[in-house]
Amino acid sequence: MKRLLSLALCLVLSFGCMTLVSAATPTEAETAPSPQRMAYTSHTQTAISISGGKAICVGSLTGYKGITTKVEITLTLQRKLASSNTWSDYYNHPKQTFNDYCGTATCTKDIVSGYQYRTKALYTAYAGSNYETFTEYSGALSY
Repeated sequence: MKRLLSLALCLVLSFGCMTLVSAATPTEAETAPSPQRMAYTSHTQTAISISGGKAICVGSLTGYKGITTKVEITLTLQRKLASSNTWSDYYNHPKQTFNDYCGTATCTKDIVSGYQYRTKALYTAYAGSNYETFTEYSGALSY
């Protein structure tokens, strides 16, 4: 079931750089808005899901065909105690590079109960040697 869920997420997001809606309802403090009017980025989606003791983190960036030449995505799984206001990095996934105008990165990590989890995504979109970079967060899920 876990592999099926992971595969389904990857296929949905990879096929044409489609968008996935996060399983959580993010609050304004827990998610950064998708960038508007950026030079090399059309839209992004940052999401998290939890199934069977595993967190599945997803980050997707779609640039502009003919303008955006490369996409880099670095995902970080963050967690915090429900009683805390401080997020800490729990798992840093290696940067993934896509030599295309779009890309979708995923990672899966075992988690422990008693925490809230979210995905932090660092996006970089290139047009030749020029680039723009920004960070976005998913909504939070409790486990």
